[in-house]
Amino acid sequence: MDDIERLMSQYPQISYHFEKMPSGLRGLTIGDEITINSTIPKDEQLEWLYEEIGHVLTSSGDITNYHIHSNVEQEIRARNWGMKHQVPLEKLREMAQDHVDEDYEIADDLGIQIDYLHMVGFMYGFKYKETK
Repeated sequence: MDDIERLMSQYPQISYHFEKMPSGLRGLTIGDEITINSTIPKDEQLEWLYEEIGHVLTSSGDITNYHIHSNVEQEIRARNWGMKHQVPLEKLREMAQDHVDEDYEIADDLGIQIDYLHMVGFMYGFKYKETK
């Protein structure tokens, strides 16, 4: 059982679909049905699956209009839920102690992309040194 299957098994009340989606669309949730873009890499599929599960559990209604503040708040809440469940703060702290200043290695060990690691870090309030 891979990480995607393991995550889906934790939320059996949700229906999951993996199929080709329009360019730029990574995941979509309607009610308790999640569709993930099957053409993106597996590590990205897992990231988006966490976020979409966050939408099922924390969002309500149609939140596609980002001109409405409450929709943006729901989007952020679902994204944060996904990041916190995929990369718990304690796990990130442990890895940061083992790999100081080696964010690429941390991302690789966690099985996530470097950009996603940085988003998770910023969500938790970590500061990254700037490269010159």
